[in-house]
Amino acid sequence: MPRGCSRSGREENLARCYSYRQFCSLGPLPPRTPARPDPQVPKDTKLGPCAHGKIGAFYFYADGSTDDPAFGFCDIELSVQRVTENTMRLELYCIADGYQSARGVGARHPLKLAVLAGETVLGTASWHFPDVICGHADPMHFAADIRLDDGLFAKLDRVELSRTSGESEPCG
Repeated sequence: MPRGCSRSGREENLARCYSYRQFCSLGPLPPRTPARPDPQVPKDTKLGPCAHGKIGAFYFYADGSTDDPAFGFCDIELSVQRVTENTMRLELYCIADGYQSARGVGARHPLKLAVLAGETVLGTASWHFPDVICGHADPMHFAADIRLDDGLFAKLDRVELSRTSGESEPCG
């Protein structure tokens, strides 16, 4: 069996993977400095108040393995922003890591995101990410508008990338 993940049986060349849950706290946008690039999200800070956070990496691993990354995402930036009455925008920017053992396929298994206040989920979104291409490190962006009562926006304190299943395809 090729490295990457265990076979799914649904399609001959696709294999199953899983990810671990990751989350970040939300805070103000970091200030500009010469030593750090400006935040990539939100795309337009003038749309409304926002909060920002970072996750170092989110990888999909071969089923049955704890140390065989098939593909993943790194340098993940997340933001939540109040864009209109009772609507917040969740944005994600990342670098797709195609330098692992397989190509990531997001068509049937989306990355699941949740916005929380304490332990309470206040909104969710699913991202059917573009294929993570073998031998590439490509920037990716996702945005979703989520209904949220205006009074709850100030209570948002973190974003979670949920544990989820995934699919990959061998490189080559």
